[in-house]
Amino acid sequence: MWTATVQHLKGLIDSCAYPPGTRLPAERRLAETLQISRGSLRQALGVLESIGYVTVRQGSGVYVLDRDAMEDAPLQRWLYENHELIGALFDLRLAVEPLLVDALARHHEPETLQRLEETISDLDAATTSGDLHRAIAADAEFHRVIAQDAGGGPVGELVRSVLHLVGPERRAGLRLPGQLATSVCEHRRILDAIRASDRTRARQQITAHLNRAKAYASAYAQQSLD
Repeated sequence: MWTATVQHLKGLIDSCAYPPGTRLPAERRLAETLQISRGSLRQALGVLESIGYVTVRQGSGVYVLDRDAMEDAPLQRWLYENHELIGALFDLRLAVEPLLVDALARHHEPETLQRLEETISDLDAATTSGDLHRAIAADAEFHRVIAQDAGGGPVGELVRSVLHLVGPERRAGLRLPGQLATSVCEHRRILDAIRASDRTRARQQITAHLNRAKAYASAYAQQSLD
């Protein structure tokens, strides 16, 4: 399961097996070391990038980020200084992700519903245990599955590229009191609409979810910087 690979890599980074600034081994070598497919490794690295553990530098490799970047003050400052970029990213997602859930509501495979169900279960478990990093990873995977399974072709690739840029704002939104539980409920409503093949409700639910996330990120940035 994708969570096992994410947790394994996160554990290696937390234990300083790969210190901040370190470039991770080449994809083939790392996949062989972890005894997983290269596809599963790419998926796990995408999640770790979303939660702020690594950064992918095109043509260079995957590097471990400094853990100080996860602290509240730098995160709030980054959000405050990049509010226009964040707004643009959310606006792009609002334009495209409703189309993707519409497509999934129109046609979906049982395997897709199962994968989405697993991410919600993982998010719920992380909420109960208070594991913010696990919750962020589950949230990222929910949206990645939607982009992958509904967004074949250039549209899906566009959304997956945008999701690689979404990280600080996801961490911000889920840090606010009560937002982990709210996210579980919102993801559940989106999945229920997809499962029921209710295209209108699916679009409405993900639009509301993204608008709330955009507002939460903005509110978090303003908390101590006004």
